[in-house]
Amino acid sequence: MANSEQYERLITQIHEKYEELNSYEMEDLVRENDLGSQLSFKKAEPTILKTIELFKKAKSANFEEVPFNLLNNFYKQLNNAIKRFEEFKNFNANQNNPVNQRDNLINQLESQFDGYYQHSLPLLIIKLLSGNDLSIQQAKIEHLTKELEKKTTETEEKGQEYLEQLKETLKSAEEAAAKVGVSRHSQIFQQESTRYEDESRTWLKWTVVILIAIVLVAGVFIFLFPDKEASNAEIIQYSITKIIVLSAMFYGLSICNRNYRAHKHNATLNKHRQNALSTFETFAKAAGTDTQIKNAVLIEATHTIFSNQLTGYLNSEKDNESSNKIVEIIKNVTTNKE
Repeated sequence: MANSEQYERLITQIHEKYEELNSYEMEDLVRENDLGSQLSFKKAEPTILKTIELFKKAKSANFEEVPFNLLNNFYKQLNNAIKRFEEFKNFNANQNNPVNQRDNLINQLESQFDGYYQHSLPLLIIKLLSGNDLSIQQAKIEHLTKELEKKTTETEEKGQEYLEQLKETLKSAEEAAAKVGVSRHSQIFQQESTRYEDESRTWLKWTVVILIAIVLVAGVFIFLFPDKEASNAEIIQYSITKIIVLSAMFYGLSICNRNYRAHKHNATLNKHRQNALSTFETFAKAAGTDTQIKNAVLIEATHTIFSNQLTGYLNSEKDNESSNKIVEIIKNVTTNKE
């Protein structure tokens, strides 16, 4: 059995080896920068990491509680690993067949890892058993279990609370959607109004163009009238040609003017419908709880949407009979609700 001096000397040697182990940088061992990808020890990097991590875990064990023989074997494995790392650092790429030499060093480290693990395991077990680590870990697990149960209960309560809030929010959203639903549809008539307004401007431009053309052509016909020496046949032919040309141009003028008035009528009508729907909510809220006033506002808004309102752009404007039927249906529904 080893005496205390031997124990102290061996533990001192182990600490010295750990200082050497801690001084290594991964780049110093892999050496990819100076050896290149073909000769570097990049392939051994996972094994290097495992080896260093294994010995670092064993370092926190109480070496004085480890039997001398087990501790001595552990020291030999630690020393062996450091020798392997030194061979990596001192590897010379200029030697004969450097690839095989490099592969042999890697294989030696990989084959030796089982020995490192086997002789480090007793220290890891002693580390776990010493200082009532199992009891401490069990107490931590129990504490974490209680905390988890507490958190679960709190989470369930908060989840229920969030669910209630979500239901209230959803209800409020549905109410808000119902309130703004009517006003939102005013955008449909706004788009239609804008489209018809653009079309009416186009037809107005054509109307002006044709009107100017008629003036110019009429002026040309005045100055090109046959002289006194022209025969009756020439005068008749000229007159018929003038009548046909001007009639065709006036017909085109009437078409452009009619299309302009029709599109302008539709633009104004849809603008009126947009305004009616945009202000619907204002009048409905102003009515408060008076159901009759709300129904009256609804009927008037419906009449504005489905009836053909007078705009002054069409010669004959009549209310659509079908729209009146729709209004009557709305009246009957609101009356039945009352």
